[in-house]
Amino acid sequence: MYELSLSKCSQAELKDPVVWIDPRFLEAVAELHQLEARLLLCYKGEKLAAAMPIYERKRLGFRVTVCPMSAYYHGLWFFWEEGREENRNLLDELKIAGSVAQFLKSHYKRFQVNLAPHNLDVRGFTWQGLKALPFYTFIHDLSQPLQPFRVERRKLRSAQDKGYRLAEEFSPEIFSQMIQELYNRKEKNLGVDEAAFQTWMKKLHEIGLLSQLNLMDQQEVVSTNLILGGENDQHAYAIMQSTQPDHLKAGASVVHTQLMAERLKDRFSALDFCGANYPEVARFKAAMGMKLKVFFRIKG
Repeated sequence: MYELSLSKCSQAELKDPVVWIDPRFLEAVAELHQLEARLLLCYKGEKLAAAMPIYERKRLGFRVTVCPMSAYYHGLWFFWEEGREENRNLLDELKIAGSVAQFLKSHYKRFQVNLAPHNLDVRGFTWQGLKALPFYTFIHDLSQPLQPFRVERRKLRSAQDKGYRLAEEFSPEIFSQMIQELYNRKEKNLGVDEAAFQTWMKKLHEIGLLSQLNLMDQQEVVSTNLILGGENDQHAYAIMQSTQPDHLKAGASVVHTQLMAERLKDRFSALDFCGANYPEVARFKAAMGMKLKVFFRIKG
């Protein structure tokens, strides 16, 4: 039997957690969005079997879970010994998913969580009457070169001739300004206070969970990308990017993606571009030769 409990982040003891279940990350996200963050821990006896991040808010006296903009995945991470039989893992993960579904139904008036791409088996949720909605992302294996389409290859050659260079320099003021300009062009609201957003960036950068990769035209930042991922992560996550419109036309985003993949390949095994659910963005990522992956949003 598995036992589930909600733990405060400060009280959770996880060994070498990936970024999405790192208590420090959860606390930073909760502060940015004015939420409460918890870790849903699943034990078998005294042994921790799985963990899931939960972000919650109280509405009209009821607790609901939310998917904050700065925390893309809220999946289930499992802790199995190396060499364990694959089918045994499959069966136990199915049982845990069912237990998590029952827990969510009993504790929240409404809830939704974005599972991670490795959580492909959603039967434990759907068998409990929950909805599993497919979403998509692109992931690139960093041990392999990108294989862009012909048009993107032309843009890449053109951009390389302009002498762009990549700089890993942390500048939250520049990033927040450029991402705000992007949202203004799209006539959308970023949804967070600019000063609080910069504070969130600084906290995560200080503890080694966030980096900023900038594309430079001489001394000017013309494209910028936030990367989530620390020393315990095999995958890096490109969570937000903004490119100046004039340089976008010149192929800056193409060369930025190429240089970013080259820079990160010695630190991570794969780069998740965190989304393929909007037509113009999805087309660009597909044209760069990345692999499409599905993940699920669980709702109840």
